[in-house]
Amino acid sequence: MANLFFSGEKATKDEAKKSLMEHIEKNWTGTFYADFHTDGGGVLIRAIIEVENPGEELDPEFRGKFPAKWLGWRLVLLKVTPGYIDAFIK
Repeated sequence: MANLFFSGEKATKDEAKKSLMEHIEKNWTGTFYADFHTDGGGVLIRAIIEVENPGEELDPEFRGKFPAKWLGWRLVLLKVTPGYIDAFIK
């Protein structure tokens, strides 16, 4: 059933990434990045944010600003430790 939810039209990768980067910038004061990644379910877009303790839950109001689907792409919000984005993502 999940595959039906994520089926349908998708924005281009460039459009989706640009839009997500702008959205994160409006809602997050720390370091962040957006990219595409592949897992067992296929290609997805990731909103990556650096937090002091990735094991802690995010504020529900902030988390609610990131739906499961972003411009047609499956969206994952990934919490990482400070310095991770520069060291491993970029």
